[in-house]
Amino acid sequence: MSYDKIKEILTNNKCNFIYINSTASTMGDAKLYLEKSKSNIVVIANKQTKGRGRRGNKWISPSGNIYCSIALNNTIPINEYFLFSILTLISIQNTLESLGVREILFKWPNDIFFENKKFGGIILEPYSLNKDNKYVIIGLGINFLSSPLTCMYQTTYLRKFLQIKNKSIFFDLFFNNFFFNWNNYTKEKNNIVSKFKNSLMYLNQKIEIQTNSTNKIVGIFKGINNDGSLILDKGNEIVSIYSGSIKT
Repeated sequence: MSYDKIKEILTNNKCNFIYINSTASTMGDAKLYLEKSKSNIVVIANKQTKGRGRRGNKWISPSGNIYCSIALNNTIPINEYFLFSILTLISIQNTLESLGVREILFKWPNDIFFENKKFGGIILEPYSLNKDNKYVIIGLGINFLSSPLTCMYQTTYLRKFLQIKNKSIFFDLFFNNFFFNWNNYTKEKNNIVSKFKNSLMYLNQKIEIQTNSTNKIVGIFKGINNDGSLILDKGNEIVSIYSGSIKT
């Protein structure tokens, strides 16, 4: 698989590139690179041995799927931090739509589904070298060639529902979409947030949210606030949930 087009896109957006066949975690590699070079970086791997998802969960990472971390100097105000997540998810959705796949939906806050089956997700982590060098690292995992079996939810993978020869086709389109949205986020922000809201699963449905290992909250999912928090109607009050997992 050729990465020449990817390198060109990243170079045009002042971002360096590393490909690793097998690594513990692309997030870890991105941090090491930032420590040494203090410059934007994209790390792509074919396999991870210690991949992780949200809330410390393990992300099963066999060979052949998409594992990528994007570390960029933070250009978005801290009060709009959730836009990093939404911007990335919409860039993935736009990419798959351009390849003919519709009905890509999001499970709050950052899981990606097709036909009620999960095939990807992202995580965000702020990373500060010092007060003048603040970065955000966006970790992206997408099932491309296979998907893990889990009792928690149904899974799928891109090659199962999309005719696509290799990962570079996805990456070429994705990075064009991502950097367009990144570079124009002020102008595109309202469109990005609106599309995200319209693509949320379980809107106006009764859901249960696990906020920690012991606490669950039940209510009607009414949407998201401008800061990305989930709006839940508990019947006697409206509450905002900033962190948790939707259980259905």
